[in-house]
Amino acid sequence: MDALDSLLAIEAIRAVKARYCRLLDTKDWAGFAALFTDDAVMDVSQDTGNPPITGTAAIIAQVRFAVDHAATSHQVHTPEITLDGTDAAKGVWAMQDRVAWKDGKSPIPGVASITGYGQYHETYRREGGEWKIAALRLSRFHVDMHPA
Repeated sequence: MDALDSLLAIEAIRAVKARYCRLLDTKDWAGFAALFTDDAVMDVSQDTGNPPITGTAAIIAQVRFAVDHAATSHQVHTPEITLDGTDAAKGVWAMQDRVAWKDGKSPIPGVASITGYGQYHETYRREGGEWKIAALRLSRFHVDMHPA
């Protein structure tokens, strides 16, 4: 892959992550699901204590359970994207998220909202000319919990 193709691939991956944040925060679940490969794996075990989730339908169900009844704001910064051939890549993104649940809808007893800080560790795969998220692991450095 030449330098121009590499830069175009990295920019396309950045656009996928930008859509990830926008579609998640606007609750566009069909659009959000389209960002993932069919066999994608999401690991949010640090937050949930549950094992990694495989498959788009299971990923969407988990994310909806966590934030469907919340106002959210996800921000990602300073991506480190490494291409692995022409159709695979890895990335690490600094992240901050804010999740404020509607009254009585928080999955965390006694907590009305959280502000989290950490990183997304992801792998990407190009399928049919489009970059998609093949694996995502969220690691958190700190979470501020705001009481109800």
